[in-house]
Amino acid sequence: MDFTLSDDQTLLLDAFGGLLARFRTAPHDAHGYVAWDAAFQRELAASGFLEVASQPGFGPLEAAMLVEAAATCPVGVEAAASMLFGPLLGQPAGPIALAWGVGKPVRYLAEAATLCLLEGDVVLLGASGPGDCTPLTGVSAYPMARLERQPKGMRRLSDADSAAVRRRAALGLAAEAAGLMQGALDHTVQYVKDRQQFGQPLGHFQAIQHRLAEDAQIVQAAKLMTLRAAHADCPRLAAIAALYAQDSMRKLIHDCHQFSGAMGLTLEFPLHLWTYRLKVLQGELGGRAASARTVSQTTWPRHSVAIEEMA
Repeated sequence: MDFTLSDDQTLLLDAFGGLLARFRTAPHDAHGYVAWDAAFQRELAASGFLEVASQPGFGPLEAAMLVEAAATCPVGVEAAASMLFGPLLGQPAGPIALAWGVGKPVRYLAEAATLCLLEGDVVLLGASGPGDCTPLTGVSAYPMARLERQPKGMRRLSDADSAAVRRRAALGLAAEAAGLMQGALDHTVQYVKDRQQFGQPLGHFQAIQHRLAEDAQIVQAAKLMTLRAAHADCPRLAAIAALYAQDSMRKLIHDCHQFSGAMGLTLEFPLHLWTYRLKVLQGELGGRAASARTVSQTTWPRHSVAIEEMA
């Protein structure tokens, strides 16, 4: 299954591709785990693309397309939250950090101008202040910080806005994961084309071709499921797309690192800038188990309630 872009969507992606062009190559002087570019973030904010979902003729589908495209870059940028549920909340200042509770690591928290905090069924909006977060070092390939406490002055969102944030958060995860998988796969395919072994490129071996073909199928399925969910703006389809991405990315991560050999374990080879971000997304939304539970609850709501009452 595939789809044809409209003329407006084609122009939008072409224009966005022009912005991404100089961020598609991994920085040669960055030999660490994190590759977040503040200049990239500022340029994205100034471009107007973050407001695409609220523009006439566009919506969450076009926003998801741009989130996926941005995630193919080795340099990270906060786009999903700002593009997908920023417009629903009056377009608060970005970057927007999405926290799944106090005491947990949060992507872009130290860099964020706005914090969206999900505590159970409650969603709060505000900003973190001094002492609210502690920057973390690690191998996540995202800039991370731990939310130490609930910041003062947080505003509770309505039930409708809270539901929209949760729906769009799942959609954003799926779109970002699809882009990251595409970026990792593209990088690996280029490597097996260039790397010579036994007098021929690694990519000439059928066993590698077959597994990479399976990975390409995973990426395409993740992308199409995400775009379908974005077009419908449906919580069930968003949860299904997020679950599929979280479940299937394990195989792609394994294959990409295996086919990159020893180079895939070194920091100068930037594969980890995609795959380590994918590993972080595996744990968001509560991880695969929570995503599966959301799929069950939105697909069979009556049975899910009965099961919870029995428990």
